[in-house]
Amino acid sequence: MTDRGTNVCGVLVHAVPSRADDVAQALRAIPGSELHAVLAGGRLIVTLEDTDRATALSGLETIHRTPGVVAAALVFHGFDPDRSPADPPVMEA
Repeated sequence: MTDRGTNVCGVLVHAVPSRADDVAQALRAIPGSELHAVLAGGRLIVTLEDTDRATALSGLETIHRTPGVVAAALVFHGFDPDRSPADPPVMEA
């Protein structure tokens, strides 16, 4: 992790539909994550942002290892060189 610069990632998660609520709960526990929607068919929309404790990339790795997750696709990546992981998050639900 660097002192300056923050990654922000948008991720589409596909979960086993019957496990979507469990997956949503697990996603909320990932440092730097924000769950934006749980959609029909087990699809979840989440953003990940670097924090003091973890990188957005480590959050994506955690998603892939979460029980009930079938796949996770990175659909957006942005890097803000002027923000520090210690700054308040930029995500809004």
